[in-house]
Amino acid sequence: MLDKIRELVDDEAGFEVQKTSKRLRVGLPCSPLSLIFEETPSDDVFMALQCSALRSFNGDRTDLHDVCSWLAASFLRWLGVASTALIDVEHPATMIPAELSGRFLIPAQSEGYLLAPDDVGLGLAGDMIGYLAMLEHIAHTQTTFWHPESESVPESTHDYDTGRSEVDDWARGLASLLGDRASPEDIHTQRPSTGWFYYRTTDGAIAVVDSEELVDFLELLRTDPDEEIAGINGFLYTGKGFDNFIPRDALKIADRIFGQDGALATSGRPAAEATVIPLENGVILAKDYRAVLLRHDTGVAGFTRERSFVLERNRLEQERLFPPSEFTWTDEVDGGRFERLIYDLVECEPGVREVRAIGSSREGDGGRDLVVSWITPPVPGEAVTTGAIPARERRVIIQCKARKRSVGRSDLGGGILDTLFMYHAEGYFLATSSQPAVAAIDLLEEIRRRGDYFTGWWGRAEIEQRLRRNPQVLKRYADIVCPTQ
Repeated sequence: MLDKIRELVDDEAGFEVQKTSKRLRVGLPCSPLSLIFEETPSDDVFMALQCSALRSFNGDRTDLHDVCSWLAASFLRWLGVASTALIDVEHPATMIPAELSGRFLIPAQSEGYLLAPDDVGLGLAGDMIGYLAMLEHIAHTQTTFWHPESESVPESTHDYDTGRSEVDDWARGLASLLGDRASPEDIHTQRPSTGWFYYRTTDGAIAVVDSEELVDFLELLRTDPDEEIAGINGFLYTGKGFDNFIPRDALKIADRIFGQDGALATSGRPAAEATVIPLENGVILAKDYRAVLLRHDTGVAGFTRERSFVLERNRLEQERLFPPSEFTWTDEVDGGRFERLIYDLVECEPGVREVRAIGSSREGDGGRDLVVSWITPPVPGEAVTTGAIPARERRVIIQCKARKRSVGRSDLGGGILDTLFMYHAEGYFLATSSQPAVAAIDLLEEIRRRGDYFTGWWGRAEIEQRLRRNPQVLKRYADIVCPTQ
């Protein structure tokens, strides 16, 4: 598969190709961005972008890793290619928590970060190579730091400067705006060759750049205000084929950083007030001369949770967010047949190596278990070491719940952690013929945040989405679900 991908690279684009036995890297030698393809144990190919700033820039390059990855992720969403997760790579040589050695950009909502070893996977790889060429051209024409001329990057070590009183005063002013979100261990710098000031909190939850050039570029990639749907705790975004969510708490922090009194948090259309670009695990906001990245659960999980609140509040909004189903389900879904349906759909998921049924039905609603060997991305807070692939194989337990009503927290049994320990598993996944309730989603998110566990779920909407992709599976289960006539 890697040899076939290599043949797709157009030499005229100037890309260099580096290949090892298991990995292929494609990129321009003068660019901070490259595209990696790596074979996995399941014979799929893991695909991601990797950001590593040019060594021609002096000093710590955390600011460059941040800014360049922001632009790449914003471009992919604007183009409708992917909602991207930014995965930090810890710096191997320093003891400073906020410093980055680089960053992976994983296309979380897209055709997939795992490519099947067939013509479809090969086509997706070729498309991403083309998108990278487009980004390189645009970044080269719109910025001075993406492909710097040798004379534009001074050899003086003062290109990265944390000691000037000017940047110190600026950082103190920004820290006062952040209040208790700031820390003495936060990093800040001035980089004369790029013309910006940069600040990043120790936990990586907030990064700020003062740069008119950067803000102007981000404005070209901004989200259309027509995408926004006001929810209960924030705003939902459904444009470009992606599902994203921005909480009002993030907008309140952005208001403080922009030095304004609630203009975004109280607005009915934040994207009309500022540049707003939701990603999979954060949101970029920009206004005037300042750009901000705030880490939040802004991807599918955050969207699904907020959507549940909207469902409970307002049937009119339900009709807008959830178009009528294309499928008809039986009133009583047989638990055994539902388990088998999930078994077959999971087998079709990228990165799945093996699926096995464990035990038998233990509950009247057909609660059953499957165990899956599944290659999954890093969980929130999981560190990625330099040189390591930012995805790994996990043993995941899947519980199947055939229900009419929503699956609540009490329906998940006495203890998910006990189940994980019993089967030596590293992940838990819920599949239900109805939908998970907010309390159940909260529990799964809490387990994922507190430990090194992968969690996830499929409700009826997610199952129907996969039935559309896999009509051969749908044909086998006409007794429980079939296309609407």
